[in-house]
Amino acid sequence: MELAEALAAIDERRVSGFDTVEVLKAAYRQLCHDRARFLAVLLEVGLREHFSGDSVRRLEVPDEFSPDEARAALVWSRRRSDSTFELAWGVHRRLPQLGEAMSRGDLDEPRAAAFIRWTAGLTHQQAEVVCAQLVPGAGRLTVGALIEQIQRLVLAIDPEWAQKRYTEAVRRRRVVGTRNEDGTATVSGLDLPLDRAAAGCERIDDLARSCKRAGDKRPIDHIRTDLFLGSLDGSFEALTDKEIVAHVLEHPFVEQSDDRSDGAAGGHAGRSADPKPARSPRRHPASPRPDAAQRARPGNDRYGDDQRGNGPYGNGPYGNDRSRADQADSERPDPIQPDHAGPEPVQHMPVPYNRAGRAVREIRVELTTLLGLDEHPAEVPGWGIIHAGLAREMVSGMLAGEWRFAVCTDDGRLLYSGITHHRPCAAAERPSRDIRQSGIVELQITRSRLIDIAEGDGFLGVWTSLVTELAHRTRRHLQETSDAARSSTDISADHKSSRRRAGAVLRRYVQMRGRCCSWPGCRMPATRTDQDHAANWADGGSTTEDNLHLACRHDHRAKHDGGWRVTMPDPGLILWSSPLGHSYPTRLPPIMFGTLSPQPRDWPDSPPGRIPDDAHPLVTGLKPHSPRTSTQQPCNPQQPSPQPRSEEGPDDGGTQAHAPDPITPLLRQETDAPPF
Repeated sequence: MELAEALAAIDERRVSGFDTVEVLKAAYRQLCHDRARFLAVLLEVGLREHFSGDSVRRLEVPDEFSPDEARAALVWSRRRSDSTFELAWGVHRRLPQLGEAMSRGDLDEPRAAAFIRWTAGLTHQQAEVVCAQLVPGAGRLTVGALIEQIQRLVLAIDPEWAQKRYTEAVRRRRVVGTRNEDGTATVSGLDLPLDRAAAGCERIDDLARSCKRAGDKRPIDHIRTDLFLGSLDGSFEALTDKEIVAHVLEHPFVEQSDDRSDGAAGGHAGRSADPKPARSPRRHPASPRPDAAQRARPGNDRYGDDQRGNGPYGNGPYGNDRSRADQADSERPDPIQPDHAGPEPVQHMPVPYNRAGRAVREIRVELTTLLGLDEHPAEVPGWGIIHAGLAREMVSGMLAGEWRFAVCTDDGRLLYSGITHHRPCAAAERPSRDIRQSGIVELQITRSRLIDIAEGDGFLGVWTSLVTELAHRTRRHLQETSDAARSSTDISADHKSSRRRAGAVLRRYVQMRGRCCSWPGCRMPATRTDQDHAANWADGGSTTEDNLHLACRHDHRAKHDGGWRVTMPDPGLILWSSPLGHSYPTRLPPIMFGTLSPQPRDWPDSPPGRIPDDAHPLVTGLKPHSPRTSTQQPCNPQQPSPQPRSEEGPDDGGTQAHAPDPITPLLRQETDAPPF
């Protein structure tokens, strides 16, 4: 009540620019409190016994008609009343800690809904464990980042159930086509295998960007649509990627002109289209301005650090990570092109499927999971957390990609990184490198765990040479360099700080260290971001690890055109300062996140049979390394504790916690990276 009264007495039009932000945050806390109160009253209405208008009698559990009283009183649709009542039951009865946090103003409805939805399949005890871990820090995460953390714990707490659930969902895969009210149509693929869906979106996006570079002036969403439809209707049958690009340029979809338009708008683009964007860049700041290329001249730091190179950072006894392709990549002006394009992977690789198809752009997975020593979840940046079985299957089809490694401290922080020279296969079976088709694999392991495995007596099979390489390189790196000079020693071999563009090794290190855009709460994956100088290069800023950070194109433009400033006052801390004088710190996230020890449910019948990962090419011939590392034993006690991706940052509340709802055209912006 005190906060509500204080807010009611404030005329926000008369407070300073700085204080408007404080009023905004206070008003949002009050909104969360009021929403919790509303949901509590809604639940109480639904739980009252029938014909108890003059008394106080409650039902223990609701029935199918419980939401109907509120539906009539508020003139709601049945769907809205049912879904809101379900949320009210979830936050005040099923997981009451959510309702308590909302009442305090510490948790908003979208974040509470994320907990309700993504713990729906867990037992009550399992869901409480997840909430206890994440509710205290939920306000420092965007909804999307919070969902990733929930997924990570859900997959770890009951890996067998998560894997079974995924497999059953894929069995329901289907394609649905529907006609919309305006005469258009929607084609959707539902319950698709995540790896193949992600690879398909990446391919559509890469082809669309190739069309853009070749001269197509249309919005990239229109180009993606043409590519999607052409792939479905057979227009691209037997065409190479270059031929597909040429086909799209020669046969763009021609929209019928509107009588109200002047003929300049529309989707007919090709090379001869009017290059003027259909929308103002102020309305859609994520789209580059027409003169951005002219402003990005040498000596100017504006958007020029679009260094989306792929690879890690490190130097060791096996030689510098830089290859000839890397050296060429350091000077290449087009950041979208892959590091290296080798021949197609050989077709006799023992992978289960997707031999000739594309892989995901990147997967981050613990080495111990690939060895079969645990069932820790993995991450596909931009797509979320996946269970261990799917991760092993995906990695088996990425042997031709770029394999990075990240050796971490026991709390998950990056200690040493690089590119592996070995693969878990015989040398004769290793395909030629093709990062564009086969993506990036990031192997994660703590230093103590690496030493334990390398010096143990467990049988590693085809992984022996890779594990030996990582242990040897890490040991030598830590022996030869001091803590203070460890990073600079490696970078000096790759890059001169006076150059504007970072070399391949430095670029990769900044990507691995940063994980995603450094803006508080932004989750654009590192491989989709620009690398920006905190202190502008044109103003004397150096191209070094302590002056480079990751920024998506929109946030990069916010720094140069929107009045924001970026500083890096301490190692691991990036500070965004707003035009109104507020500062929003972002700490570099850990590489590895802690997971919960498995707490499988008590199945009423015999537990479901494990999906046969044991026969998978990546784990064939392995046996538990030692009794304490078997999958039936508790997790490594030195595993890092769960940490939020962004320790401090503004609540945005805008990321949807439920399945994507239709977005009105006026609010919709072009998405820059898959998933679209």
